[in-house]
Amino acid sequence: MKIGAIITGDIVDSTKMTAEERATMLRMLQSLPVLLSPLSKTDIEIFRGDSFQVKVAEPSKALHMALTIRAIIRANKFAGNNHQWDARMAIGIGTLDYETDLLSTSDGEAYRLSGKCLDSIGKGRLCIKTPWEDVNKELTVSTLFADDIVTGWTQSQSRIMFEKLVKNNSQEEIGNILGVSRQMVSKSLKAAKDALISVYVKRFEELINHKTI
Repeated sequence: MKIGAIITGDIVDSTKMTAEERATMLRMLQSLPVLLSPLSKTDIEIFRGDSFQVKVAEPSKALHMALTIRAIIRANKFAGNNHQWDARMAIGIGTLDYETDLLSTSDGEAYRLSGKCLDSIGKGRLCIKTPWEDVNKELTVSTLFADDIVTGWTQSQSRIMFEKLVKNNSQEEIGNILGVSRQMVSKSLKAAKDALISVYVKRFEELINHKTI
């Protein structure tokens, strides 16, 4: 049976968005398959205007994808206050038992684990569930720490982390893209704890590849 990865997410406090902000957010979500194409092929479905589901072609890339999505979302702020946009995201890894042209009518272990994970996420922003208890046990604590790190990313740090995550651009390249100095990029990556996030992502990939390859 094919093993896949499903990311289920919803935008936090979307009801506080203006009509213009909701339109911007929708366009951003719709552009994710293109934005994320350097990492892996994805399919996305948006429902209820502020919720989304992403199928990742390579299960081991699911966490990298989720963090990249969260970075681009957190690179925006509400017009009425200084709060950044954010999203709750749940990654489910497992079998894809029944697939149709629509994610909403497809089914399988990955879909169910992702949905249950989101339902139980509480005040957190990131949750991961797999069929393997040893993997779940290892990821539980590291995911809590990583979630706390990402929640602390500022708007500018989120922009820089997006460019680093999506293409692994050099500091100079990121600076050129965003119009900031290499020194500013270096300082922001350090503050965003990019090195720790990289270790976390690499370990996730190792764990999932060990189970699926």
